[in-house]
Amino acid sequence: MNIHDIARLAGVSASTVSKVMNGKDKDISEETRKKVLRVIEEENYVPYFRFLEKEGIKNHLIGLIVKKENRERENIVLTAEHMARKKGYGIIIGYSEDEKDTELLVRQMVKKKVSGLLLDSAKWVSVGKLEDAVVYFGETEEFDEREKAVVYYKLSEAAGMAVERLKKEGHQKIACIIRQGDLSVLDGYRFAMQSFHQKEQPVWIYEGRTLEDIEKYGIPQVLNENVTAIVCGSSEIACCVCKVMERSKTAVPNEMSLISVGDDRMLELLGCGISAVKFPSEGMMEAALDYLLEMMQEKKNIEVVKRLQPVVINRSSIMKPAQEKQGEAIIVVGSMNMDVTIECSTILVAGETQRANKVFIYSGGKGANQAAGVGKLGGQVYMIGCIGNDVSGKQIYAELTDSHVHMDGVLFDNALPSGKAYINVDERGESAIVIYPGANKNLSINQIRRSGYLFEKGKYCLLSLEIPGPIVEYTIRFCKRNQTQVILKPSPTDGLKDELLPEIAYFVPNEKELHAIVPGKAGLEEKAEILRQKGVENVIVTLGARGCYLRNKEVSIYFEGTGFEPVDTTGGADSFISAMAVLLSEGKELIHAIEFAIYASGISVTRYGVQSALPERKAVDVYEDEIFAKYHEKKRRWET
Repeated sequence: MNIHDIARLAGVSASTVSKVMNGKDKDISEETRKKVLRVIEEENYVPYFRFLEKEGIKNHLIGLIVKKENRERENIVLTAEHMARKKGYGIIIGYSEDEKDTELLVRQMVKKKVSGLLLDSAKWVSVGKLEDAVVYFGETEEFDEREKAVVYYKLSEAAGMAVERLKKEGHQKIACIIRQGDLSVLDGYRFAMQSFHQKEQPVWIYEGRTLEDIEKYGIPQVLNENVTAIVCGSSEIACCVCKVMERSKTAVPNEMSLISVGDDRMLELLGCGISAVKFPSEGMMEAALDYLLEMMQEKKNIEVVKRLQPVVINRSSIMKPAQEKQGEAIIVVGSMNMDVTIECSTILVAGETQRANKVFIYSGGKGANQAAGVGKLGGQVYMIGCIGNDVSGKQIYAELTDSHVHMDGVLFDNALPSGKAYINVDERGESAIVIYPGANKNLSINQIRRSGYLFEKGKYCLLSLEIPGPIVEYTIRFCKRNQTQVILKPSPTDGLKDELLPEIAYFVPNEKELHAIVPGKAGLEEKAEILRQKGVENVIVTLGARGCYLRNKEVSIYFEGTGFEPVDTTGGADSFISAMAVLLSEGKELIHAIEFAIYASGISVTRYGVQSALPERKAVDVYEDEIFAKYHEKKRRWET
């Protein structure tokens, strides 16, 4: 386009156009002058910038500066170009490495006389005369207050929506794989996990330098942690995860659910389609361009901050977690103490004084121990109990949270200190315990009622007698109303009414407790049958290193121990009960659950303490073949 082209389109001579452009148009009519100026503007003729500025004619060019690292860079550019072309504008594009690069690109575009700027920047940039014709956009709400017009969405919100979508299907063990430095995604993931009272584990998170790094190390790491779902920090990572899944013959979504933070055409084609959280980048650019044109064309001083929301694109990569990986909810109502374990040569008798060999202080209490046992084995567990608003209480709370226990039903009590348990352990690993209940005494019926929503989804309730008798009785009846099966540890043995026995699905005393509850000279099997005749569905008597005995309507059967050498039997029963509950919650048969529980308990008594000694799932799964073989043999004998 030159001056002769302008003259031809305006229907005048080239000299007339020259006179108009150079201000020598006194002998030219106003009508002709306006016609020439209109053609110049319509055709975006820009060799004479001073003339255009003098006449107020806007150059139909818009500057667009995008960060190279912006994951939506391609969509942003394509949308901006398309929308600008529809409105008669051209786009000059600059890709910014960092803030200094952005400032340099702005200066270059100002020199090119662009009429407005679209800036991908969270920081204010000096743009000179274009101050009233600039719109900022980005993927964070952290903008400078000097930025008058801002359009944005939150990348962290997209990550949170991904977690929320998985939670909706019942997933608890959710991993997150991102590229190194992608902190907004990580922040959104963590915030969402915390909002659902689910503390993420460090091993559930992997930040990879490259996709090769993620494929080689990151994906195997999270898969090894028995997670049921993965939040992929980008569509490229989702593709990488699918590749590893296919190679390892892990079915998506039957064995692993996936969702991507960010959508891509490729995700529609992978498998049956990978679900994603789609960024509103197109809508963001449309809104930004509309605001900019309003500023440029109508010379409006616009001050606006507009936030757009990502949307979840549901495809076929998400389903409820596999039952064997994440069972139904387990509620624990019980005591929460600080345990003081004193190791001596023998357990003290009246009038005797001994020197202790070692002293250990751990978080404990039957309820807390069982909850921690379930959580560490991968169960979905909710604690209901009372602790003091003291240092011990806060330590108990923190350690249970670290063991993946949901603390929805736990209250801090300002009136009483946290409960204490003083435990004597002899050289053989046998123990004797003295309990000070403390805040456990203030666990109330109202607290159980307020936690009613937990019982509605809870399949099992673990209960012990270290809490007040009226609370035990009310909880058992509350479980019956909600069809929640009770697993009861009768420790201590006093205060349990016979009328409650028919409401107990699993009654788990040790040998001493059984003889205290059913006095007399009858043997173990006869006493277990007496309890069953009183209404207990399953009587499981733990026998320490010798294993346990099960009596119910179908079977009367002994289970042998593991042969592991004990050093502290204090938490053996709690480990047994929590492990049995986890496998029952995963739909396994009782005999299988008991075999699993014997190994979990056997591992725990080879370690000092209780909660610290409770095994993780991986430690028990080492013996998976032995457990299954014993279960299969007992089932075969039982069925024949």
